[in-house]
Amino acid sequence: MKKFAVHISNDAQNDIYQLIDYISTIYKAPYTAEKYLIELYDAIFSLENYADSILISSKVAILKYGLNARSIVFKKVTIIYTVHSETVIVQAVIPGALIKS
Repeated sequence: MKKFAVHISNDAQNDIYQLIDYISTIYKAPYTAEKYLIELYDAIFSLENYADSILISSKVAILKYGLNARSIVFKKVTIIYTVHSETVIVQAVIPGALIKS
């Protein structure tokens, strides 16, 4: 079974920090934010086992991150990534509501 190395881009890391900060400060739920962060990273790093089994997206909002961009959904966010040989690069983590059909 092929394993991928998963890397998170600076932009995606910023998306994650903004999301966690929002949960922690706006909702005043730091424990929930911490738990969410752990689960989000688990979802992201699980891509090491199956990243290439997800089809390349046909949605414009996802393809703007690369011609071979793919996505998975975690709770209410969409994790957008590209596959390069044996490496997965997470390009963005954005609210799923921003992804139009």
